[in-house]
Amino acid sequence: MTAFASPDKATPRPGLRVQGVRSMRLPWRFDVAAALHEAQQLPPAWWRSHFNQGRHDGGWQALALRSTPQAALDIQPVEADASVYEDCDALRACPAIQAILRSLDLSFQSVRLMQLLPGSEIMEHTDAGLCAANGEARLHIALQTDEQVFFHIAGQRLPMHVGECWYTDVSLPHRVRNRSGQTRMHLVMDVQVNERLATAFQQGDMGEASAHDDDPWAAFQRFRAAVFNAPALADELAACPDLSSLSARSVELGRQLGLEFDASDVESAMKAGRQAWVQQWML
Repeated sequence: MTAFASPDKATPRPGLRVQGVRSMRLPWRFDVAAALHEAQQLPPAWWRSHFNQGRHDGGWQALALRSTPQAALDIQPVEADASVYEDCDALRACPAIQAILRSLDLSFQSVRLMQLLPGSEIMEHTDAGLCAANGEARLHIALQTDEQVFFHIAGQRLPMHVGECWYTDVSLPHRVRNRSGQTRMHLVMDVQVNERLATAFQQGDMGEASAHDDDPWAAFQRFRAAVFNAPALADELAACPDLSSLSARSVELGRQLGLEFDASDVESAMKAGRQAWVQQWML
């Protein structure tokens, strides 16, 4: 057993009220300056491009702090008890991060540093079954972020700020865009649900709204509403022969209306509605 595995505390019990929790800011706050400095000093060779290669543009990277020999890659979580996970050399080199984990007093499985480079995007995807209702929760602590980082789960933006700890139900469609000029870095922990975490859910909230109203997904929603009131635009988009041309034309028309969003917003909408989304333009 390693320093951050506590299986005796981690067995979910009947009655834990975690059903239906999509995302939440938990009641824990941290001074993360020392942890960020440690993370930034780790050797660049220890960082790996995220294994979900088809769903990012190359700027999504991870570094393992706790891993298991059962995994094909050290940054890849697997379904296994916390007792088979081990602290990595990187964690042993980071006493401030160790202190954060000790203060949380949870049963840790995979623990990673995850960064998204400036201008990069993680496209929409899901992590099947990974949610608190199934006994396993993914937590994020933002070490470095920006108002121009947009993290969405099921179409809802999570306003994560430095030092906050968030639960994210990643079994739902989620995506991240970094439109800022600095790297976004999070401490990402998979933990087993126990009484302590369930109590934290009951004390949590949805965070503080962003100070800037420039969310690209919100801009796309305004574009869609505008098209509903413009039959000529609706006809033009309905005539697009494929998703690529539909996305490109939507982005172009949006910019003409002063609305900045991405082709991936169109993709997300299509996933949610498929053909129904196209048909809704046909007035």
